[in-house]
Amino acid sequence: MTKKMTLFGLALPIFLDMMLRTMTMIINTYMVSQVSVYLVGAMAAGNQIFNLFITIFNFLGIGCSIVVAQSLGAKNSNLALRAIHISITFNAFLGLLSTAVIFLFTRTALEILQIPEDIMQDSYEYLHYMSLALFIAGIGVVMAAIIRVKNHAKSIVLVSCLVNLCVIIGNAIALGFIGGVNHGLKGVAISSILAQSLGLICLSFVMIKTAKVHIHIGLFFKFTWEIFSKILKVGLPSAGENLLWIAQYMVAFSFVAMLGSASLSVQAIYFQISIFIFMASSSIAMATEVIIGHLVGASKFNAAYLRAFRGLKIGIAITWCVLAVFFLAREQIMSALNLSDDIKEIMRPLFWLSLVLESGRGFNIIMVSSLRASGDARFPFITGAIFMWGVSLPVGYILGIVLGYGIVGVWAGFCCDEWLRAICNTWRWQSKKWTTKKLV
Repeated sequence: MTKKMTLFGLALPIFLDMMLRTMTMIINTYMVSQVSVYLVGAMAAGNQIFNLFITIFNFLGIGCSIVVAQSLGAKNSNLALRAIHISITFNAFLGLLSTAVIFLFTRTALEILQIPEDIMQDSYEYLHYMSLALFIAGIGVVMAAIIRVKNHAKSIVLVSCLVNLCVIIGNAIALGFIGGVNHGLKGVAISSILAQSLGLICLSFVMIKTAKVHIHIGLFFKFTWEIFSKILKVGLPSAGENLLWIAQYMVAFSFVAMLGSASLSVQAIYFQISIFIFMASSSIAMATEVIIGHLVGASKFNAAYLRAFRGLKIGIAITWCVLAVFFLAREQIMSALNLSDDIKEIMRPLFWLSLVLESGRGFNIIMVSSLRASGDARFPFITGAIFMWGVSLPVGYILGIVLGYGIVGVWAGFCCDEWLRAICNTWRWQSKKWTTKKLV
């Protein structure tokens, strides 16, 4: 399977899938902004909590994909199959638990984020219904990871096309663009639940029929600690790192909330623009992760070492191309989103800051993915804990709140974090200490 895999062969469908999802988010933001720009902030608040739980689900998806990739590289298909079943079972359990927690404590979660009272009710309705999608999302994360590592990423793109089309049509109905009746953010949440349910059915079909994963009902209930511990060895620190990142953003979100609803809306809108910018390097990172996992499983350490730096060069080059497009089109982007002049004024400096931030972020995520694929996931977690919470948030609070630089100061903290971690993680990869972390 390793010989059949190429960086662009994996990265392109991953990129297309991410682009479709991001475009859908941008379209949703645009659609909601046509009703009220402050509803964008209300929706973003709910999405922050929803994405926090998706990060928790990802720890099993990441751990599963690395164990499966290394198992296939080592030609141990039995280990791969058992890891798949254990991951699906555990994420289904986590999904049910998460749904129950958020459904019962929706308002408490939003109060922790210090959501302003003028958008609290809309945020509550959105998150309360979206919590029902957590079970679906939990299983879907693992299935997508399995399909990707089995070298069938193209099929995920087709599923995403269908799901995203359903979301857009559903939101158009929910917001009154079709039918004339505006159901608000509650309708947007219901639209997302229905679309994700359809997506899970399609992913199940692809996993079984296309990726040829043989499902055995008994294996869903056969827990093996030896295999589960391998998944956790990569999954827990990987999830911890991602969880730290999401939690860091949530704290920063609360900083921005202190600045008022206008800054909160800018934070929500520009974060989605930022995702669109760095998804090119993210797709390269994910493809590199799959390939390195197979190579490490086959004990081809030198080939894995070189693959990481090849992916890094390509990822940074593509990131700069995307950055140039967004920077030059910044005024057109803000006008297309129907932003008021005061919100545009707050957002403009972030486009300049992104030239520094996204370069460091692209650098960092590719090196993190390489370390993770080798089994050395603990080191990126440690650097994340140190720099996200010891540098990013203090710098952001001091510059943004204490010294009065506003949202620009908060995002300057992100810049410091990404570049410092990029340097440390690259040093770790060059040291080759990761060669002793192989899982199978």
